[in-house]
Amino acid sequence: MANLNSALVFYFGALILYVLSIFFDSPNLELFSRPIIIPSIYYFYFISVKGRINLLFSISILSFFIGEILYLISASDFLIQGLICFGIPYFIVTYFLCQDFLYYLNKKKYEINSISFYIIILLLFYLLYNVLSFINESSQLEFSIYIIYGILLFVMGILTFLIQFNFNNRTILYMVLMVSSFIVSDLFFIFSTKMKDVIALKFINVISQQLSYCLFVGYFIYRTRFKIYEKNNFLRIESEITP
Repeated sequence: MANLNSALVFYFGALILYVLSIFFDSPNLELFSRPIIIPSIYYFYFISVKGRINLLFSISILSFFIGEILYLISASDFLIQGLICFGIPYFIVTYFLCQDFLYYLNKKKYEINSISFYIIILLLFYLLYNVLSFINESSQLEFSIYIIYGILLFVMGILTFLIQFNFNNRTILYMVLMVSSFIVSDLFFIFSTKMKDVIALKFINVISQQLSYCLFVGYFIYRTRFKIYEKNNFLRIESEITP
């Protein structure tokens, strides 16, 4: 328990310092705090699953970390490399969500009777279309990467909310918050790079991006625990721990 608490203290402490570095425009404080965030939250994951780490999940966290370091060095010089590093985990997350979708499908056929689901789908499509229109002056390679980002986020959104509208447990709660954070952070990353003078956009991007790592870890911790306790007890166990 002490190790878990210390990992979270490091994570939130580094996150607060990173936000303060943006507010005070302090590169030295950012250089100190930013590299601590992902290792500390991964340490929290490692302790929570008692060392039974998932290789794909670990690769995704490593890729996020490399992307953070590249942007810490120079976001402009390593823009494409950073986008690739941040994009690799999205393929892995989409794979995990497809696994979850198929697992729940074996439990119950999906029903889409809520108008809210279709509103969310239209909203996701609207955001994808308008953001791509907003960045159409980018280079061909950069624009192509953004298209891939948009497609992955759109697929993640559909899978997540389709599951959420049919099932309700703590893993799915983390899943929804995680994907929502990915969408918000990427939207405001684009806005902040195009409107660099608006510091509020930078704040929203930084906070949502760093919180998405915590939510990603939380999602995968619960996902891992239930696999350890055997898949046929998945729904029963989750319903027992959900408040």
